[in-house]
Amino acid sequence: MPTIKDVAKASGYSVCTVSKAISGKGYVSEVTRRKILKVVDEIGYHPNHLAVSLKTGRTNALALIVPDVMNPYFPRLEKYVEQYALERGYMVYLCNTNNSLEREKEFLAKLSEGRVDGVIITPCSLEHEHIRSLASRGIAYVYVNRHFEDDLEHCVRIDNAQGADECISLLLDAGCTRIGAVFQSFSNTSYLDRWRGMNRAFARRGLSPDKSLCLFDVDDFENAHVLIRDLLARPDRPDGLFGGNDMLAVSAYQEAYELGLRIPEDLSVVGYDNGILSDKIPPPLTTYYQPARESSRAAVDFVCDTIEGRTPQLPEALRGRMVIRSSVRGVSADAAGSARS
Repeated sequence: MPTIKDVAKASGYSVCTVSKAISGKGYVSEVTRRKILKVVDEIGYHPNHLAVSLKTGRTNALALIVPDVMNPYFPRLEKYVEQYALERGYMVYLCNTNNSLEREKEFLAKLSEGRVDGVIITPCSLEHEHIRSLASRGIAYVYVNRHFEDDLEHCVRIDNAQGADECISLLLDAGCTRIGAVFQSFSNTSYLDRWRGMNRAFARRGLSPDKSLCLFDVDDFENAHVLIRDLLARPDRPDGLFGGNDMLAVSAYQEAYELGLRIPEDLSVVGYDNGILSDKIPPPLTTYYQPARESSRAAVDFVCDTIEGRTPQLPEALRGRMVIRSSVRGVSADAAGSARS
């Protein structure tokens, strides 16, 4: 069985440096750390994590807490968080709250019992004092795709307002005159920001959204189909629809087809997230790419740097980009250009 001395010999670094890289205790450059961890993986070295934990007081484990694993955005987020955490020598526990604040609090209470060194969380509501209390227990934490004005130094922010602005502008440029939208609860700051971005796109043209064409607080996806069907069955139905996320946009597809509406001829649809199914449905969905890879990297680095005694850095609000496909009338990928990540 390989030992830490074998890792040192194979990597060309001292046992002391290898120990720092594996345990996360003491300064080692990121380049050196990654080289050593690569050798650890190649030769199959398995450190005694119990001994390391007893010696350093660390678990070398993080928790990723998300509100809904059924939303395709979060499996993608988990994939990247796990990838970057492993590079830093940490394993990741995935916790799904099912949009329950009570469950979120239960997870944090259990995780605070010395089970993890850090928490990466997308909260399910505006309440976050229970998350801030992690700091007093010596647990590093960071919010992903949420922002709280009283805790901005722990927020990996995404410019959701800009993303929604671009989505609505695309529909307006395509000639849509009756634009509807479907949002989940505004207790989720992401959807509130997307609503603000929608208003901004209209205001720039001297217009206002028609709230009668918008659905709010659509958190129950079973009920979403009924609400969207009723909206699309109206005589004054929308000719353009913005889904606050791709799942809501896909629900609009299903109801449109059942009502005999063609996409994009009768109804132009834009989603948000660029989820894994967005290019699989006919016609492929035009959507806004959420920077999952970039936000995951920023979150992992922030938490790990905090744990390891470095000065953590957070980027400015991250921006995604439009991914043009075939669901908006008169707008094609060939004409506008398309990107996917």
